Parts: sequence; structure tokens; C-alpha cells
Amino acid sequence: LADHVVDMTADADAANNMKRQIVERVKPCLVTQISAGSSEQMYTLLKHFKLLAEVCPGVLDDEYRQFYVRYNEPTHVQFLKVEILPQLANPDTAPDIVTELAELVHNSTHVNLAKAAVRSMAKIATAHSRGGPGAVEAIARRLVELLDMNTDHVSAEAASALALIVRTPEGQGLKSLLAPPLVRALKYMSEPNGKASLVFLLAECSREMTPEGTTTTLIPDAPYALEKLIDHYEEQPLPVKSALLSATVRLFFQQPAQCQRMLGRLLEQATNDVSNQNLHDRALLYYRMLRQGNPHDLERIVAAGGSAVNTKDHFAEDLLPEDLKMLMEEFDSLAVIYGKPSSNFIDPEYQVKYIK
Repeated sequence: LADHVVDMTADADAANNMKRQIVERVKPCLVTQISAGSSEQMYTLLKHFKLLAEVCPGVLDDEYRQFYVRYNEPTHVQFLKVEILPQLANPDTAPDIVTELAELVHNSTHVNLAKAAVRSMAKIATAHSRGGPGAVEAIARRLVELLDMNTDHVSAEAASALALIVRTPEGQGLKSLLAPPLVRALKYMSEPNGKASLVFLLAECSREMTPEGTTTTLIPDAPYALEKLIDHYEEQPLPVKSALLSATVRLFFQQPAQCQRMLGRLLEQATNDVSNQNLHDRALLYYRMLRQGNPHDLERIVAAGGSAVNTKDHFAEDLLPEDLKMLMEEFDSLAVIYGKPSSNFIDPEYQVKYIK
């Protein structure tokens, strides 16, 4: 119905206004059915609710408490609720949502659900400034606390989330907050992606630009922390090797005296490493650029890997506007459940032809 309104109304603002009114009218019924139905019905309605939250941002935010996870709900429903909560975050609701997600991380016995809650916290911090002023710093503080948890999967996911946050414009100013626990966290991290994120953070947060335009070193021990990994290079998984190569080169330009010898050892091992062609070629490129006297070009290349990203752009997992429109055309069908147009899973001869 909302999609037909857009087609029938010439004025885009009026069409959007009417669409939001329609969603506002169906919201109470939808929330009631979600709370009262079976788990199968609940999952189906949640999928439609998630789509409506994308199409009409802000209209459904006041119902965020209905999407807190309950201990007796099926796992697939809990996961979907955790995915929906960041969509309902705004400056008023974000503090409560982040607190609820943090409690879920601490109390959940389900490994993947705890990791999903951490990812949702990071999404609030990075996606379109949903949390309002101060939200990024508040979420970063919670994630720094999670680094010190004695739960490897939580600490690893927190490290990955911090690596994403520090690449946002707001996160660039939080390096002094993130720096203190990194060396200690790297010592106890065993999960490959978490360790790779910490290696990236060590290089990214090792120094900070002051308001006066000078740089200050935040992690003087960063080279020595990475040197321990270089000593056991062959034992490291591929994500760690890749992050280690970039981080060591970046630290070399920040602290050349401490990093010169360890960088030489790393480049020797990486260029002789034939387990991954991409890693071998990158190491060879870095070596040749240094050998040929192009250090400034190399510095620009490795520094680009840590440059701030534009959070106004869509993330890879977000639905694009054209995808949303296609799903709204098939509202109340399996297309919404799968998150894909019916043409992706129904043969052409069996598809329903919609006539406008």
C-alpha cells in the first residue's frame, strides 16, 4: 500500500508523509501481534517490521523496548531482535538500547548472540550518527571494557568493532581512550580476526595529533608488542600476518629507530612466504619501494589503510534504496523473509506478475 502511495502521488514529500502515516497506523497492531503470536509468526512479523524501519526511519523508534531479547525466545527470534535494535536508535533511545545490548553481551551463554550484540553496538556508533552527540565515545568506552573480559569471542568482537569505530571521523578523536589496553589485550588474544584488529589498532592509535599540530606518542611499546608476533611469524594465521605487515610498516615511519630491524626481518619472512600470493606480493612491493628510495610513496599507501571512512555511505550489508523499493513491491511475501526479490528464488514461469 505504501509503495502504491508513492506511485500515485506526484509530490515526493507528500508521498513520504503519507507513507509514514500509514506505517504509524499499522504500528500498534504489528507490535501487538509480535508480542502475542507464536515464534514462527513472531519471526515473520519481525522481518516485516525490520523492512518498515528501513523504509520509514524514526516512525517505529518509540517501540524499541518491545524488541529487547527475552530468555525464553527461540534463538532465531533473538538474533533478529538484536539486528533490529540499532535501526530504532536515536539520541533519545540509544542510551537504553546500548545498555540493553551490553547486558546481553555479559549475560548471554550463546557465543554468536553475544557477538551479534557487540556488532549492533558498533553499528549504532558508526551508522549515520544514530546515537547523537557523545554516543560514539560512550559506546567506545563500553567496548574497551569488553576487551578486558575473560571471554575470547567477546574480546575479539570488541576489538573488531573498535577497529571500525576508529576509522570514523568521530572515532579519530578517541585514540587516547582506545590506546591504553591494546598491548595487554594483544597478549591474551588468540582469535585470529580479533588479534588482527588489535594489530591494526596498535598502529592506528600509537600516536595522535594535538590541537597545536604536533604529534604525541600514545603507545611507546607498540613496536615491541608487534616484535613478539614477528618472532613467531610462521605460527600466525593469515589475517594476523596481513595486519602485521601493514602495521609494522606504518610504525616504521612513526618510530624508525625501534622498527628498522624488525621490519627487515618481517619483510624477509613475508617475501619468502608462499602460503598466500597476495601477502607475498605486498611484502615484495613494500621491500622494492624502500629499496628504490620511495619511502614517502610507501608511507602514503599504508596510511591510506587507516584513513577515516565516510559513514554516510551504505555499508555492504545495508539494503540500498532500490533494493528496499523492490522488497516493498512484494510486501507480505517470502521476498521479505529472504530479504531478496522473488526473482532470486522462484523460476520465471512460476512468478506472480504484478500489474500496476
